[in-house]
Amino acid sequence: MNNLTSDGIETLNGCDLPITSFSLVGFLGAPGCGKSTNMQKLAEAVIKYSNQTTYDLDKPEINNGKITHHILISPSINTDNSLANKDKKILIQGTDQNILNLVDSIKEMNEAFYQTLHIQKFLRTIAIDIYNQKYNKIQLIHLQQQLKQHPQYDLIIKSLEALNKFKDNYPELLFKENNQNIVQVLSDISGGKFDGYMTRRPKIILLLDDLAGSRLYSSTLNNAFYNLLCIRRHQGLFLSCISLHSPGNLQYSFKMQFNSFLVFKGVPIDKLKLLYDCITSLDSVNFNVNDFIKMYQNITGYNETDMSKKDDFRYNFLYIQSQPITAIYLNFDQKLK
Repeated sequence: MNNLTSDGIETLNGCDLPITSFSLVGFLGAPGCGKSTNMQKLAEAVIKYSNQTTYDLDKPEINNGKITHHILISPSINTDNSLANKDKKILIQGTDQNILNLVDSIKEMNEAFYQTLHIQKFLRTIAIDIYNQKYNKIQLIHLQQQLKQHPQYDLIIKSLEALNKFKDNYPELLFKENNQNIVQVLSDISGGKFDGYMTRRPKIILLLDDLAGSRLYSSTLNNAFYNLLCIRRHQGLFLSCISLHSPGNLQYSFKMQFNSFLVFKGVPIDKLKLLYDCITSLDSVNFNVNDFIKMYQNITGYNETDMSKKDDFRYNFLYIQSQPITAIYLNFDQKLK
């Protein structure tokens, strides 16, 4: 069972890490310090929490509902199934080219979705209009003939064909239409070819594990991956996590994109100074870089000489919230109680 803070924000059990939305989280530390375990723990908590929310076709801008894609990229994975593994964890080998291919797939999916969203809105609106105007005034025996005489009949049919094409390409984004009047009209007007499903926004968890050698982290000029993270909210990246040995692998502009960091054992002092410099919210008269380093060392057991106590600090980490984060709410307007 997860914990609740005093203001109603849910945290992971045992570590007081807020579950956040549309966030980019950095996991920093030496191999074996718990980065991957905690990254997956955060992902599982977000999946569980998302399952408690409900997507609303009338409010597609609010990305509630279950996670549609759970993507893990790691050097230890020897396959690349891109977005083909529907409704399951997607495993991708951590090469730069595979990541760029994934970026293209995510952007292509979102471009297709937003085009389909306009079509879907048209179909739902006109179906309600037809139901209100026609179904109470005509005899059912003449229904098909009356519907074919609708001035936008051809556009409705073409729109249904476009919607069905998108659903065929992205079945993981299917979402059942709960307005039975809409289902009835679209089924009748298409001769039973509407299956009762619309489509929903993508909602993606993206985990990048130990990709220390990736060129994608060191250059931001015309960097498709960096650009994707900059607009992650619009691309459906609900939670993005990156694990590295230290923040030194990241350019300053890249580090500025992170909402929060989990700093585990093994980060060198010179790299801690770089991290402190890029998180402007840390710098103050009462908390300087030496205070930051001392806090990190105390939490991770850096100065602990008693070997019997080493395990007490084994997976400890310093949690830093570097930017204001939107907390996950039950329906984005109601905090979890």
